[in-house]
Amino acid sequence: MPLKGSLAIRARDQDRVAACAALDLALAEGQIDAEEHSSRIALATDAATLADLHYLIDDLQGETDLAPIASPGAAVASLSRRGRPSVVGALVRWGVLVAVGAVIFVGVRACASDESATGTYGPAGYLEPRAMDEIVASTEALLGTTVVDELMFYPEYALLSVPNPDNPGREQRYQYRDGEWRQSDDTDRDRGTATVDLADLGPGVLGGLVLGAGASLNIDRIDSMYLFLRADESGPSISLYASDEGANEDGRFDATLSGDFLRVYPFDPAK
Repeated sequence: MPLKGSLAIRARDQDRVAACAALDLALAEGQIDAEEHSSRIALATDAATLADLHYLIDDLQGETDLAPIASPGAAVASLSRRGRPSVVGALVRWGVLVAVGAVIFVGVRACASDESATGTYGPAGYLEPRAMDEIVASTEALLGTTVVDELMFYPEYALLSVPNPDNPGREQRYQYRDGEWRQSDDTDRDRGTATVDLADLGPGVLGGLVLGAGASLNIDRIDSMYLFLRADESGPSISLYASDEGANEDGRFDATLSGDFLRVYPFDPAK
């Protein structure tokens, strides 16, 4: 059994077999199609930790023999400097190409080490993949709609801006702290402001982008990150900013709601 509180327990072969069995069952029951089954199986066979495996199967129905982790809601990947690459980020897009300078990285991969996880996800953990998914899901319960002006994730809180349903010239704002939304003062709103439908956000996209940010932006250790979902005349997009403040490294990228990269501005050590 994993030690209480640990997210980096190494996976055994029998754990990988158990995860693959859960995926086989999901395919047989129609929960996933053959293409997704094949992709997840490939990731499961190379999984480094129990958290990696749980992230692959925890959205599925059915029993599993996979060993539990202490906090299933925090099933995020970790990567030691000498360990195998995490597989969770690759769930965003199977085979996505990420340009970093003149180098092309295949797949979205996690680069965060165990000791940098708190910095990457923030002290409140709101940039952790499952937490972001839960915050996105909570907006519909809060608003009764998935259409928003902007959703922003910071290390210690999240911010939400939405059109006032009774007055499109005003914008309602909410702040997410301590596990709940709190409304703040309304502000003026441009009636032409483009909106984002969070229902169009692909499953696992936010988590994969966060976990792959280090590789995408050529930053070895991320200790600060924030992420925006917003829209303009070109359509909705996700913008992620990350930095290693100690090494003075930073970068950003923009992606679609399905996880395709639009623009990548990696850290360039030559500059």
